[in-house]
Amino acid sequence: LLNTDSKELLEKYIESLPERTRIRRQRVQGSAIDTLDLPVYQPYINGVLNCGAKLCLTSRWLNGITIIANEKTLKSIANLPYVDSIQKVANYKIRTPKPKQKTSVIRKAPLKIEISPEKDYGLSATQITQVHIDALHNRGYHGEGITIALLDTGFDLSHISLRNVNVLAQYDFINNDNETKDQLPSDDIGQDDHGTEVLSILAGYDQGNFVGVAYGANYLLAKTEKVSEDGVMFEKQIEEDWWVAGLEWAEQNGADIVSSSLGYSDWYSYSDMNGRTAKTTIAANIAVDKGVIVVVSAGNEGKSNEHPYISAPADGFDVVAVGSVNVDGLISDFSSIGPTYDGRIKPDLVAMGEGTYVADPSNNIGYRKANGTSMATPIVAGTLALLKQAIPEISKPKMLVKLLKYTASRSLNPDNRYGWGLINAESAYKYAKFPGSIKELNDWDPMGLDSITKVFPNPIKIGQMLEMIGSKPIRNIKFYDITGNLIYQRKDLDDARYLTWDLKNDYGRKIASGIYICIIEYTNGRTESKRIAIIQ
Repeated sequence: LLNTDSKELLEKYIESLPERTRIRRQRVQGSAIDTLDLPVYQPYINGVLNCGAKLCLTSRWLNGITIIANEKTLKSIANLPYVDSIQKVANYKIRTPKPKQKTSVIRKAPLKIEISPEKDYGLSATQITQVHIDALHNRGYHGEGITIALLDTGFDLSHISLRNVNVLAQYDFINNDNETKDQLPSDDIGQDDHGTEVLSILAGYDQGNFVGVAYGANYLLAKTEKVSEDGVMFEKQIEEDWWVAGLEWAEQNGADIVSSSLGYSDWYSYSDMNGRTAKTTIAANIAVDKGVIVVVSAGNEGKSNEHPYISAPADGFDVVAVGSVNVDGLISDFSSIGPTYDGRIKPDLVAMGEGTYVADPSNNIGYRKANGTSMATPIVAGTLALLKQAIPEISKPKMLVKLLKYTASRSLNPDNRYGWGLINAESAYKYAKFPGSIKELNDWDPMGLDSITKVFPNPIKIGQMLEMIGSKPIRNIKFYDITGNLIYQRKDLDDARYLTWDLKNDYGRKIASGIYICIIEYTNGRTESKRIAIIQ
């Protein structure tokens, strides 16, 4: 039960939320607020600070704070009756000033992006066309009206491809200010390189040279990851605190999709990759419950003998973990694998993360190749943004993710290397426009555990016979191609439980290879859909 003070706090909080945040939450939760929106109890915070600590961050969702304190102060804090636990996340040190980095001359960019029906993608052509994003661009979908948040190392918008990015807000959770590009002496030189590269894959636009996936979207930029300190790699648990703070900020500020090419495993064991242990995973699960699509990199430990598995928060229950493939669609050897410790398939999807072109942070008009699941992640996140724009009839975020899985290359036989496979933006769009597809998608179990009829072999080669065995009597069965054309049907069956198909259409002609949709109608009125992959 909430007391009067709590109710007042929640009422004030909901008034501060953007309308799009309230609408999103209402759609998936049935309410715009819940108890997770209550701030950390201020008298408790005051009690901790009165012991001599300095406040750095607070988390509503985790009901905790991040502080700076010495050992003596920590002992006093540990004795407070309302402190559940204390976890060391980093050693604090006073930094000495460094000379400022020289700034380069920035070439003036066009004031407005000129959008043409057919784009010259330049260096980015392969990563775009491999997953048929160009098909959505050519239909006029570039992410307009969709808000994407990035959580990364920082962002330098001076590159020619990034000067027209529509940034709604940005925040540096490391230095606690509104500037996300490199800041000396607080940052080492090159701190914002990774984030700049990732942002360019999503939002870049340099006609004839480079085009991002969702360059028409709105962006929220959060700097949550520290690369190095005084030239030494920085990999500490406080980065999870910054990440959680950035995620809460993004959700509250209206993000539809969060893309984060970061992961944490150094202080966790494989048994912790269970979807409920890591701080970032817990926070990511909460964001998903509030209607945000959270897309994260699976990790780059695929070649590790000790821990080749995904990192947090990729182990989240409905978090979209993204693996990497090369130009031929083959899994990259560095791409982290699944399953989660509790046996769930991961990664969820894959995209090109090997030899992917990005903006070159060291050259304001240059581009270079980059490798990593970090580079595949924004391709998937951007595709989800385009689909959200193109298919407004799918209002539930989890349904968009199901759509991308349903139409991916390995959706019929997902595994722990590719997940449900290489995404296909065009197939996802076309399938969503297929009559009755939304209901079928809603009923689809990605794991195939609720299937009534077994269809095999699947995939099937031309020349083979498709067999169907049903546990319930079948009345009608129809086969459609991916664009919705009826190819073959058998009607008014006498409660059949076993059927075959020779892969010929209603006119007796052999059909072409591709993906086909099988709609099965049972005598009890229930319907079931199957995807059949026919190969040469």
